[in-house]
Amino acid sequence: MAISFRFARADEYSRLAQFLDEFWAKDHAYCRMQDLFEWTFKRPGHWEDGQCSFAVAEDGDTLAGILGGIPFTFNSFGKTSRGVWIVNYVIRPDHRKGTLALQLLGMFRRPEFNPVIAFGITQATTVIYRVLRGEVLPEIPRHFLVLPEARDRMTNLLQVAHPDWTPDHAASLASNFAQPLSGVEASVQAYRELPSQWNEVDWPAIAETTIGVVRDADFMNWRYRNHPRFQYQFLSVPDGKRSGLAVWRLETIRRQTDHGREDIDRIGRLVEFLPTSQENARSLFSAFVADLRGSGALGADYYGFHGQTRLWLRDLGFTLTSAHPEGGQVPTRFQPLDGKGGGILSAMFFKDDAPRCWEADNCPWYWTKSDSDQDRPN
Repeated sequence: MAISFRFARADEYSRLAQFLDEFWAKDHAYCRMQDLFEWTFKRPGHWEDGQCSFAVAEDGDTLAGILGGIPFTFNSFGKTSRGVWIVNYVIRPDHRKGTLALQLLGMFRRPEFNPVIAFGITQATTVIYRVLRGEVLPEIPRHFLVLPEARDRMTNLLQVAHPDWTPDHAASLASNFAQPLSGVEASVQAYRELPSQWNEVDWPAIAETTIGVVRDADFMNWRYRNHPRFQYQFLSVPDGKRSGLAVWRLETIRRQTDHGREDIDRIGRLVEFLPTSQENARSLFSAFVADLRGSGALGADYYGFHGQTRLWLRDLGFTLTSAHPEGGQVPTRFQPLDGKGGGILSAMFFKDDAPRCWEADNCPWYWTKSDSDQDRPN
């Protein structure tokens, strides 16, 4: 029987979750959390009603392969197009010969989607994207900050994650990220909401100088305010007619024990940092640090390509993990704590002459870990 292709109906969650659990990742978040799945693949206004943005290949009445897609609006220096992040790409073992995988990818590689981005691929699959003439990107840069007073807590965290390390070994790496925060202002007036003029004033100014997802109010509210599982915090600091914006969430670090998961510490995950100027960046960062301290976090991390943002964060106290020989040993997963570390690779199909997305000080691509589904429950 010939393989057929279509997009999943909105009522097919159980069937898709079972396939994901069996062939893609056992007990994955999408298999445990229907609300997270539907929030991801049924974004209002961005996909046809009654469907999920989830492509399926069927052999008769059985699933042979799946490919999830997360639609978004793409910005390139103020010009927009439709884009899609592709995720959860798996073919059933008995159908991996032939063209089924390419046909499934073709469900999203259509003229109306430009770019098509795979954010969070494995090293092994980079070969496939290169063969298909996609661009394989370097790992998204990760930046880490340990509050100076929390150096000993970070040392303890590293020893839990790496039981074979000596205290001196862990302390040495912890000290690399516990830099003095001399630029932190004592008191900053910050607001805990998306600025009211974001669509009219702030986002248009950002859009003209950056490349990436359109971060208008619709996106920011969907991605953060309406997230079904995480509670994100907004921080905005006025600067004349504009406002700088940061978005972050607090994560409890837990380790796996014979009796279940045990709380160890807390960390902040900074997912947006959009200041208006260097001075505004300092004020915004100061408000963020005050929040970290107030919530009991030992520090924070941030993933991003954008050159100017990375320079500001570096000057304010964040350290690039790849700049240290053992920076890759700083844990990236905290529920449960996993000492393996590991970067995030990406590939994309993009028909444009835009500058490359690269780890460079002048990179205009504003791309963070919250894009696609990389910032989600483990």
